[in-house]
Amino acid sequence: MAKVVREKEMNVSAEKLADVIIDFDGYPKMLGEVKKAKPVWSADRKTCKVTFELEVVKKFVYDLDFVIDYPNKIEWKLASSDFFKENRGHWKLTPKGKDRVQVDYEVEVGFGFLVPGWITKKLTEVNLPKMFDRFEAAARERS
Repeated sequence: MAKVVREKEMNVSAEKLADVIIDFDGYPKMLGEVKKAKPVWSADRKTCKVTFELEVVKKFVYDLDFVIDYPNKIEWKLASSDFFKENRGHWKLTPKGKDRVQVDYEVEVGFGFLVPGWITKKLTEVNLPKMFDRFEAAARERS
């Protein structure tokens, strides 16, 4: 299993960042490795199942179940996958003023088969941190 933890204060509101995080339809435009994202929301919009098609070296399809406590916490866990054995994590957003938020991000992934170290490193040390920064940039654009 590989785990990534990032903490950062961002100059955006918790609501704007949460809006970007749960805008699953916008992921392919914002995140180049995401080729498709198809959300299916519950009636109360507190849970969502999202089917992702991701291309990092090869194409992968997986479903994540999200629980949304808007705008404070967005959690997910793996529902099904042809690649991941485990994929769970959260965004915890703590407002620090009108347009400032403390962000605690954590993701833990495990793979269903032997994955070369360079692929694991690309996913956990390169792609995930870049994704984190793209969310911040997209939230600032909404400001």
